[in-house]
Amino acid sequence: MNRRKRLTSVLIFAIVVALIMSLSAGLKGCFRQTLSRTFFAADTVCTITVYGTNNEKALDGGVDLVLTLSNMLNCKDENSELYKLNKTGEIKNPSVQLLEVINYGIYFSKEGNGIFDITVKPLSLLWDFKNETVPNKTEISKALAKINYKNIEVSENSITLKNGSEIDLGAIAKGYIAEKTIYFLEENGVKSGIVNLGGNVSVIGKNGGKDFSVGIQNPFKEDLAATVKCRDMSVVTSGIYQRYFEKKGNIYHHLLNTKTGYPEQNGLYSVTIISPSATSADALSTLCFLQGLEKGREYIENIKDAEAVFITENYEIHLTSGLKKQGDIIEILKGDTPQ
Repeated sequence: MNRRKRLTSVLIFAIVVALIMSLSAGLKGCFRQTLSRTFFAADTVCTITVYGTNNEKALDGGVDLVLTLSNMLNCKDENSELYKLNKTGEIKNPSVQLLEVINYGIYFSKEGNGIFDITVKPLSLLWDFKNETVPNKTEISKALAKINYKNIEVSENSITLKNGSEIDLGAIAKGYIAEKTIYFLEENGVKSGIVNLGGNVSVIGKNGGKDFSVGIQNPFKEDLAATVKCRDMSVVTSGIYQRYFEKKGNIYHHLLNTKTGYPEQNGLYSVTIISPSATSADALSTLCFLQGLEKGREYIENIKDAEAVFITENYEIHLTSGLKKQGDIIEILKGDTPQ
């Protein structure tokens, strides 16, 4: 097994470990009814687990929602709205969901002054991680000319793309899907549970009267760097170890700098965001990684409802001020949500 494939297995292992830790913490000394579904969506293994209920209809509805939204927002699915938008440059009467997530994407693209940009598709298409292809400078230059979130025009009745821009929602879609799924489960009576979309973990309520423990993977290793104790939170990590290949001693990963066209090299291995909003956590994990340790941490310090854990290439862990670390446990300092 090559290193890239082995680390994919490691990521799944780490996710399973985190879930086992969360479950065992709540079940210690008592029994709680548990319902769970594991399935494939959004190009990853997903699991939805609910506790203290026999409401299989709600659970199945949550699974259906993940599948529906992941297909809708997949830029590679020829039947999806997003694919049709990219293909034609315009879509009339878009779904509420597509309109909403694209507006979120534009917002975070503005926040990052374009270093995070949802019109990254022409560039991301060049980087073939399956076949381990490094694009040439001419190809990158042509792709960069098409990347600009300002080329997206949005109204209530239409979405239009200009100047050859195409949208890839890979840095925000899973968070959006998780957030919508959490809302659906809560509206259907679920008071405790986990929505895990390939390591994008969102928790509902408490775990048997205690906070959930969600694992943060140690980059390139077979263990956890730490666990985050939280409730009603999303914990999302962007890291170079999640999708990459090595060639001639260089690591090429999927977190692309839309100014240079190449994977961002800034001394970070991963950034984890903790926030009540899964959509924000997903987008911010990529945005803050691309900003780097100092700028990324400064940026998060000014956001009321988000905290961050940065892991550098030296395996140093840096926290924003709303977090504290004791041993391998990271806790939120104030209240039930980050301050």
